[in-house]
Amino acid sequence: MAEKDGSSMKRTSEATDEVTKEKEADISRYFESASRTIFDEIVPSKKDDFFAMQRGSGSRIPDFELMADRSTEFLKSNTLLDNERLDHSAINDTHRDVWIPSEQTRKVLRSIATSTTGTSSLDRENLTMPGLAVQGEMPDLIKSTAIHLLGEDENIHRNVLTASDVTQDERGLRNLIQAGCYKAAINLSGKLLAVYAQGYGKINQPSKHTPHSLQLWYTRLALLTKLRQIDILENEAKPFGNLDKPDMYFTFYPDLYGTRPGSMASFSFRLLLAEIPLYCGKPKQALDNLYKVLATVNQIIANFNAGFSGDGSRVTVSAVEQEDAVRLWKGRRSRVLISITNCAVTMKNYVLAINILEKLCDSPVWSLEQLDTLQSSIGRLHLFLGDVSAAEKLLTKGHKRDSELTVREWMDRGLMAVAYNMFEEAYKCFEAAAALEPSNIASTNNMAVCLLYMGQLKDAVHLYESAITKNPVKSLQEPILLNICSAYELHTTHCEQPKLHLLSQLNRYKGDAVDIQCLKLAL
Repeated sequence: MAEKDGSSMKRTSEATDEVTKEKEADISRYFESASRTIFDEIVPSKKDDFFAMQRGSGSRIPDFELMADRSTEFLKSNTLLDNERLDHSAINDTHRDVWIPSEQTRKVLRSIATSTTGTSSLDRENLTMPGLAVQGEMPDLIKSTAIHLLGEDENIHRNVLTASDVTQDERGLRNLIQAGCYKAAINLSGKLLAVYAQGYGKINQPSKHTPHSLQLWYTRLALLTKLRQIDILENEAKPFGNLDKPDMYFTFYPDLYGTRPGSMASFSFRLLLAEIPLYCGKPKQALDNLYKVLATVNQIIANFNAGFSGDGSRVTVSAVEQEDAVRLWKGRRSRVLISITNCAVTMKNYVLAINILEKLCDSPVWSLEQLDTLQSSIGRLHLFLGDVSAAEKLLTKGHKRDSELTVREWMDRGLMAVAYNMFEEAYKCFEAAAALEPSNIASTNNMAVCLLYMGQLKDAVHLYESAITKNPVKSLQEPILLNICSAYELHTTHCEQPKLHLLSQLNRYKGDAVDIQCLKLAL
């Protein structure tokens, strides 16, 4: 079993999103991965989701996906893009926006609060000065490749949105994301940020910030992460640092927000910036960042538990507000711990990952279904470690009848059968999962891989092709495309034509986000 290098538990981060139910505006719900096999996230560079096997471009044999389809689990929002997407009107804005600034930043903000409006001046080192790192628009490589390899006539079948096809505002941005046109969404975000004097060439140039401009940046950086545009991502994320400059807080702008306390940047944005080094191949740096975020979150929880404001100021809060705030920030703490787990997995520190998840399981906030899913994740980590017996205790526990098993439980049983090289039994388990949920592409993929290991290559290819024919929008995703193209190469030396057919399907049914390299075509 090729389960060597997973990427991350991003999905579990979505889990906690459901628990925290935050109100902040967020676009995460639009990042439904076509497959639930990719970063539910935000996808690390050249790596798939924590529950999927590593797929190198040189791999000849498709891999099993160590994941269950999310539709029956709480890990639904597909990415670390997570967040505060649910209306939490009961949460006071002050409690939701709270953050503890560094001492230097606190001094600057105190100075601004006690001086006459417009009389204070700041050094550039106290300002956040972002800007676009690239000029021009990101190209639609699916369209250009289809025209190059299939001819100009293929362009008539290309019907996807571009940045100029939608309203030039946040609504247009959401429409592009819903349509899977992530590159077009990045292009539009650049236009919208230029309105804030934060366009190309504006890095290290002073500009004003608002919650809306920071949400645009969060959206843009999340999209860049999803598309693995690492160089651009690093350059554009760098000016934000850890979001602790004075101009990241409401009190920096007393003429606009009066004495309103708190951070203008959402917690989601803070978490994304802490994680970005992980996607750039620097997991240790991400781990350090996340533990710093965790320390602040723990302090905020302690402050609320003491009956005061989360930032430590001696402002008392009511018992009801205290309970809501503590619940909110404990949910955020769970999300940070899950992000730390992702880093640990990337660093192959599976013992740390298991320890964190086991502690998470001790929390009383989970529903029975959520708890089962967390324990399933622990079991799959034991598979990464090669501890099959420990995995089996978690993945096949209980004595349910077959008719009572869920999709995830069938998937777990299938993975255990794979661990014992019982591919026929594994196939039956994945087939049962697929019967319960025909759109579950993960189970279909695992069935095809079982067929490969049983020497039934032709049947595996047919299964992949059938899935794509039945549901091209759902099935045409990078891991599946890479697997079927690898199967084509095993099946015949004349594999270019079926690959070109897949390109034609991509051109007709998908947006601009799929990496064309997954087709393994000679470009």
